[in-house]
Amino acid sequence: MVSATVAAGVRRVRVPMPGGGLPFSNAYLIEDAEGAVHVVDPGSPTRAARDDLRAALRGARVASIVLTHLHADHAGGAAALRAATRAPVLVHEREAEALRTLAAGLPAPDLDAWGVPAERRPELLAAAVVPAGPDPVVPDATVADGEHLPVPGRRLRAVWTPGHTPGHLCLLDEEAGVLFTGDHVLPTVNPGLGLGGPTATNPIDDYLAALDRVAALDDGALRPLPGHEDPFTGVRERCAVLAAHHRRRADEVAAQAGGTVWDTAATLTWTGGWDALSGSTLLSALRQTAQHRAR
Repeated sequence: MVSATVAAGVRRVRVPMPGGGLPFSNAYLIEDAEGAVHVVDPGSPTRAARDDLRAALRGARVASIVLTHLHADHAGGAAALRAATRAPVLVHEREAEALRTLAAGLPAPDLDAWGVPAERRPELLAAAVVPAGPDPVVPDATVADGEHLPVPGRRLRAVWTPGHTPGHLCLLDEEAGVLFTGDHVLPTVNPGLGLGGPTATNPIDDYLAALDRVAALDDGALRPLPGHEDPFTGVRERCAVLAAHHRRRADEVAAQAGGTVWDTAATLTWTGGWDALSGSTLLSALRQTAQHRAR
């Protein structure tokens, strides 16, 4: 499948991902009233990803490139697509700030304070590279929460949903009855939190508040179009499940008295089990544990 229609004037492209984890991310091609296409999350910066997206876009005029967030599996292909089409890249204003912060360089996570065993530190340091990839895109413009994007003939509204990253963005098309959810709400995966650099607020609290905002958008017929996996139904119910997951995690963390972040994380319930975590998934687990302890 190169692309498939998932809503009126909206096609999905399953863009391959490297690394052996999730097999693909979703790029969405939104057609406007003037016949141009607006690309949401062009995907990874690999040749295979570029080829699949190029095939889906053959003959189309690309008017804009909208990023739900800065991670390389969503935004990594934006620079190449902009170079090929001259279309501007848009992000939420808070995500633009996060990109500038990441570009300035971040200190490595304090693995000593977390109590990470010496033999596990190399893989975690390797996983702590800039999440936007080696050559993150510099956006051309930003959008604010509640703003309608410049998509002729459609009312595509920006919904700020921080937590996964500081400026994560969902996009609501009320007339089409769809919500582009990026990595904020996925059908089966629990998104990692705090994966876009430092923030003044706790990413878990930000995420829970954003789940409430998204759940309130659901009129019973709203169809979520996620950044990974397949389109699904029941966004309000899925938000409730994700919120309950973090409440259980908070209770698990609170039940552990003392010890290091590593000690606490090793006792928690992880999908696939603690022993299966490595590299970026292990780093994400430790960060979330530290965030719960800090609440």
